[in-house]
Amino acid sequence: MQIEVLPSAGSPRIPYLEDKLVIVIDVLRATSTIVTALANGCQAIVPVLTSEEALEKRLTLPGSLLGGERDSLIIEGFDLGNSPFDYVPEKVGGRRVIMTTTNGTRAIRDSIAAPMIWMASFVNMQSIVLAILREFERNDKLQGIVVICAGTEERFDLPDILCAGMFIDALGSNVILNDLGEAARMLYQCSEDHLTDKIRSSVHGKKLISLGFERDLVYCSTPNILPIVPVFQDGEIVWLT
Repeated sequence: MQIEVLPSAGSPRIPYLEDKLVIVIDVLRATSTIVTALANGCQAIVPVLTSEEALEKRLTLPGSLLGGERDSLIIEGFDLGNSPFDYVPEKVGGRRVIMTTTNGTRAIRDSIAAPMIWMASFVNMQSIVLAILREFERNDKLQGIVVICAGTEERFDLPDILCAGMFIDALGSNVILNDLGEAARMLYQCSEDHLTDKIRSSVHGKKLISLGFERDLVYCSTPNILPIVPVFQDGEIVWLT
């Protein structure tokens, strides 16, 4: 299985995606929050690039909520921020959420040429890996995986790379990696016993803590707590069943 890891959304070199399964990772916090929202009964997440696009989209989806962030904080006038703790069942159950974030939703939109786009985080890693193995057993049209780490404003982001490393490590030794994929696996293997501490010490982690979101950081660093595989289909993210 061939796996190529990209360092950030907006990467200047996007590989050929038409025969790839894309995994989007934004640990802090978009993909972690998407997984949580679906687990809590959200009907679907509709990713958009801008707050203006979100407002326009809501006109066509009455009853939808607006969720997302800029500079890690809730967007003025939106119903929800980017904290997984915002997306509780009593708020999102049975409803769509139109979401825009600085990095995560951009990474999803960058992947639009791929036939399959799935969302990964630490919180749903085991489910993603099992689903990947099943998919490659039955689908001979897929020619590999592209992991797009959302990054932070087009920069390398340690939490995302560690998550990519966990994903690669869980798939076993029979994988062919690019250099960043190899580096991600090595970083994860050196850090797996103290993931939360590593994420706390990252630039992104320090910023979230300074804004009062340490609880989010701890939650988003916890592996395998939700059995959800979010997939992008027909313009929205739903739970793969």
